[in-house]
Amino acid sequence: MNNVLSDEQVLVLQTAEKVGERFGRRNWLAYGRERREPVPLWEELQKSGLTGAGVVEGSGTLDAVLVQEGLARAGIPLLHFLTTHFSRVMIARHGTRMQFERFVDPTVKHGKKISFALTEAEAGSETWRIKTFAERRNGGFVLNGQKTYITGARESDYLVVVARTKPLQKVSDKRDGISVFALETRTSGVMFEPLNIELYSPETQYTVYFDMVELGEENLVGRLDRGVEVLFDGLNVERMLIAACSIGLGDHVLRRAAEYGRQRVVFGHPVGSYQGLQFRMARAKARLEAARVLNYEAASLFDAGKPCGAEANMAKLVASEAGLEAFEAAMQTFGGNAYDLGTDIITFYPVIRLFLTAPVANELILSYIGTHVLGLPKSY
Repeated sequence: MNNVLSDEQVLVLQTAEKVGERFGRRNWLAYGRERREPVPLWEELQKSGLTGAGVVEGSGTLDAVLVQEGLARAGIPLLHFLTTHFSRVMIARHGTRMQFERFVDPTVKHGKKISFALTEAEAGSETWRIKTFAERRNGGFVLNGQKTYITGARESDYLVVVARTKPLQKVSDKRDGISVFALETRTSGVMFEPLNIELYSPETQYTVYFDMVELGEENLVGRLDRGVEVLFDGLNVERMLIAACSIGLGDHVLRRAAEYGRQRVVFGHPVGSYQGLQFRMARAKARLEAARVLNYEAASLFDAGKPCGAEANMAKLVASEAGLEAFEAAMQTFGGNAYDLGTDIITFYPVIRLFLTAPVANELILSYIGTHVLGLPKSY
C-alpha cells in the first residue's frame, strides 16, 4: 500500500506493527489469562509517539487507523486504543479547549485511556431508547443509569457517556434530547461489574453503573440535547478503527496460513499448492486489500472534513467479512491443528467474529447503505 500512503504514514504503520511484535502475541494471551492490564504495551506506544496518533498537530485519523491496523497485524487487537481514540475525537472536534486539556492531552502525553459508554442491555442497537439520564440540577447534572459491554471501563482514566437529557416520550424527533458527557472514571457514584466474556484478551468488558453522579457544565461535550452530531463523528471513526483491526488481524492469520501452507506436506505436496486452499487464501487476500483501500479513503475523507458516513460503514462491513474469510482460510489450511491452542489460530475467532456484530451489526450497516446510499425505503 506504499502507493496510497505517504512515507510518514508507512512509518506509522510499521512502527505500530513493530511495537506489537515486541510486546508479542504470547504476552497478549498470557496477560489475558491472568486478567492483567497490558501496561508495558501502552508504555511502548507512548515511547514510540503513537498515543498521539490522530490528535497531535500534523496527524489525522488515518494515522490512528494505521496504528490500529499495525498492532493487529502483529496479533494485538488493542480495543482500548480504539475506544480512546474515537472518544477523544469527539472531544477534540466538539469540546472546549479546557476539555481538550483535561481529557485529550493526557492520552497523548501520559498514555491515559478513555472508555466509551453507549450500549444498554434493553436498547441495544436502538440508541434512541437508552434510559441512562442526566437530569438538570443545581446548575449542573445528575447522571443515573447503566451501560454494558464497555471495554476496559474500570482500567480507563476517563469515560465518555451518552445519556438522555430529555425523555424519548417527550421529543418529536428521536434524535433530540441526547447529550454527551466526559468525566473521570473515579468520579463518585460510578461503579463497575466485570462481565464473563472470553475474547482471549486482557481487556475486560464491564457493566457500568451511574448512581447520582454529579456533573457540571464543564462535563458536557458539545451542545445540550444535540449530542447526536457529536456521537456520529465518533461512531464514523469507530467504524474505521474496527475495520483497521479486522484487516490487520486478517493479515496476521492469512500470513500464518500461507507460511503453514508452504511447509505442511500432504500427498507429497505442500498443502498450499492445492487449489482448494490456495484459491481460498487468494480470495481472502484480495478482499482484505479492497477493504484496506476503502478504509483509508474513509479516513482521508474524515480528515479532509468531508462526509464519510457511507465509506466508514462500507469499510467496516467489508473489512469485518474479509477478516473472517481470512480466518476461515487459515482454519482450513491448518486443519485439525487449528484447534490446538499451541498453534494460536482458534484463539483469534472470538474477536474476529465479534466485528460482524459489534459495535454495529452488519445487517444495520446494510440497511444504512440501502437507505442512505441507494435511496431505498427504510427497512426498519
